[in-house]
Amino acid sequence: MTEVLFYISNTPGIRASLAWRIAEKAWRQQRRVYIHTASEQEAQALDALFWEQPAGAFLPHALLSDDAAAGSPVVLGFGDDPGEHHDVLINLAQTVPDFYSRFTRVAEMICGEENQRASGRARWKFYRDRGYPVQDHRL
Repeated sequence: MTEVLFYISNTPGIRASLAWRIAEKAWRQQRRVYIHTASEQEAQALDALFWEQPAGAFLPHALLSDDAAAGSPVVLGFGDDPGEHHDVLINLAQTVPDFYSRFTRVAEMICGEENQRASGRARWKFYRDRGYPVQDHRL
């Protein structure tokens, strides 16, 4: 059964850096990661942010639409089926993607902003109502 983890912080605006930290930790554990965003623009902005990390903090990644995505341990996408990725899903969208259940682990984030709290509560309820064990990590 899919393991669902919610990362909860009162600090607004940290979703991207938190996603990077979770993805980097999973990559170091040799896990494959798919980061699901709400839009192409959000995926591209996250891609640019990931490339701006310090050299010692490199995280190999690619956009799902790139040719390099098939061999990349971390893939950023939106709305699309993530293909071969089925290990760790980091969901940055406000809704649960249809393909969530084929992943071993799902990481959800709720960070500060009220609209994120409301959609986060809805996602928590979605998983709980379907019998998934939900864990929370308060940051």
